Amino acid sequence: MAEIKREIGKTNGKFGEFLRRGDAKAISGLYTNDACLMPAGMSFIKGRKAIEEFWGSSITRRGLKDAIFKTIEVIGSGDTVTEMGEYLMKFQSHEDKGKYVVLWKNTPEGWRYQWDIGTSSLPSK
Repeated sequence: MAEIKREIGKTNGKFGEFLRRGDAKAISGLYTNDACLMPAGMSFIKGRKAIEEFWGSSITRRGLKDAIFKTIEVIGSGDTVTEMGEYLMKFQSHEDKGKYVVLWKNTPEGWRYQWDIGTSSLPSK
């Protein structure tokens, strides 16, 4: 499990790197082809193309410029594991802190996000 946790950490690091570059296409490549992103207050976002559009819009319209992930726990076995963690999202005008759960799937390209859901820990405005 320690090796899988290291691989997850590397992929989470790439997510932040790609975000700082403003590269939504590279971010979407960290997801499986049939992945599902479940952002708070929105419907399911299914598939790499839709996920690329979501992150692209977050970068250009919402001013998202960085993301930092801290893995708390990884459980599972075989080709799927679940990660629980905390995030910090940095926007042009504010920051959001929250928690997330990701179902990871081992693919020929490596460990990829299969299901991705996060919620803010900050009080509603």
